[in-house]
Amino acid sequence: RIQILFEFRMSELKDTIEDRNERVVALIDMDCFFCQVMIRQQPELKGKPVVILQYSDTIDGGSSAIAVSYEARALGVKRGMRKKECLEVSKDITLLVMPHNRKKADLSIFRAASSEVMAIFAKHSNIFERASIDEAYIDITKNIEKQVGLPINKTKLMNTYIAGFEGSSSEQIDAWRSSLAMDTPNSIDYKLTLGAALVNDIRREVLRETGFTCSAGIGTNKIVAKLAAGTHKPNSLTIITPENTQLLYEKINLSKIRNFGGKFGQQLKADLGIELASELVRFSQAELVSKYGDKTGVWLYGIARGHDDEEVKARNLVKATNCAKNFPQGIYKVSVVEQWVKDLVEELEERLAFERMDNKRIPTQFHAHLRLGVGGSCSIQFPQVPGTDFNTLYRLAMRCLNKKLNTNGEVYSDKIFMLSLGVGKFIPAPSEKSDIMNMLKVSSNRASTSSTCLEDEMDHQKPPQPKPLPKPSYFDRYKQVEPVEHVETPVPPGATGTTNAAHTGKENSGWNTLSEQDKQIMMAPMGGGGATAAMTVGRTKCPVCNKTVEEAKLSEHLDFHTALSLQRQIESELRGEVNQRRKNTQGKRNSDSTKDKKPAKKPKLQSKDISTFFKKS
Repeated sequence: RIQILFEFRMSELKDTIEDRNERVVALIDMDCFFCQVMIRQQPELKGKPVVILQYSDTIDGGSSAIAVSYEARALGVKRGMRKKECLEVSKDITLLVMPHNRKKADLSIFRAASSEVMAIFAKHSNIFERASIDEAYIDITKNIEKQVGLPINKTKLMNTYIAGFEGSSSEQIDAWRSSLAMDTPNSIDYKLTLGAALVNDIRREVLRETGFTCSAGIGTNKIVAKLAAGTHKPNSLTIITPENTQLLYEKINLSKIRNFGGKFGQQLKADLGIELASELVRFSQAELVSKYGDKTGVWLYGIARGHDDEEVKARNLVKATNCAKNFPQGIYKVSVVEQWVKDLVEELEERLAFERMDNKRIPTQFHAHLRLGVGGSCSIQFPQVPGTDFNTLYRLAMRCLNKKLNTNGEVYSDKIFMLSLGVGKFIPAPSEKSDIMNMLKVSSNRASTSSTCLEDEMDHQKPPQPKPLPKPSYFDRYKQVEPVEHVETPVPPGATGTTNAAHTGKENSGWNTLSEQDKQIMMAPMGGGGATAAMTVGRTKCPVCNKTVEEAKLSEHLDFHTALSLQRQIESELRGEVNQRRKNTQGKRNSDSTKDKKPAKKPKLQSKDISTFFKKS
């Protein structure tokens, strides 16, 4: 009886585990992706030890290695080694240098190669999440449901391993298939094996179409799939089942698990006194909750047992586009910083042009990240991106720097060791026909709900309009009308007595969208002599409103006039559409009401004056 009860309890536990782990998730990771891309351009290097250096300089032993092929790894070369150290390991190593543009690494060829691979992944599953430039998660649960009941083809399991098994790939697969013969068709082990055959088909297609090899891991969630993918590299696939998770954990450091590689992982290992992932299972859920809170404690308890509820998110495109540069010695001269900002902005502008052309999307948020010598790391975000042209992005970047650093015109108050500029929160790009108008409408709607915005960008909101005066009654005609002093619309400080089209009450909506800085620029006095007066040094006339502005601010001043003109055009079109819609609606109502009814005769109204009321009384 005890034996039967034990087996019954174990079967119940297995059913519970299978119900919780019914998903089939794969992570496909390219093998030494940067080296494969460079070798594809130079096929004669295939099969040879290759090391990619960040720079070609020879200072302090040369630049460090950022990518090492598996042939070079077999000789003892590791990432981070200097050029001199690599050559000391072997003279047969081929050293390549990363392509550069604007004095920094150019990843264009790698992004293009990544797009080729991701397009193949996307063909096999709608639930496809791009994790980085060379890896992606794929949820193939629905694909497997259609294949349940089919026999497993051993030829599709070449270079496939089982986590926790020993021996060669062929020996592991033979042992695994024999154990599957006793399982039901709905068992998770059987479904994972079907998934492995499908993922191997994807890997072969990638090799055939691009020439790149890749490795994969397949399990019931993203965490175990990620761990399995790196177990038998290169050019292999590893299956990890819920029962074998602990066997894999025994060989892996806790910091290798996804989300445990940073400060949190180090703190966790220090607090609990553990190193291996398998040691986390010693702690109960109550202990973990007491140390790290309900949410984190329950999550850690599940991770220790190979459970993770995070789903694969259907995302083929990156969330943000960033351009960054590290400065080991730090930079602080204004001229040097401005040049690097220009270089990063040029790169960002080019990448955004491709985003718009290829992916039909535009960003709505700008952000900058700095690592300073004294101030540490800091980030600045602007919730609006008025445009993706060079001038707009450059102004945003310099605004970020000036918010965090002071300058005397020659040097900044702190050294910059890292500068990153980027954009995010992409939205579908407007059609080419109405790009400018739609952008202005989006900017207007976003500005009305945002609590923070650029100090010198217009939000295109209409100012509150004065309420119309009430219509005079009949007796108001006979009242004694007292003279009322006419009140002029307040003129902003610094404006001259003569108004023009840009600053009259009719155009006041454009004035209210300006910041105080732009108001001072727009309303700068022209000097004592008016139009014929001599202009001050560094100032010029605006060809639109004939005002005198600083030469450096002329482009922004003209942008204001352009935006204001477009805003008027938008408002005019919207008013026309609304009026036309009202006419159509009213005409339809009138036609419906008079369709079956004869028009009623209007009663004759007698003309009345004030004498009529006295006669009645």
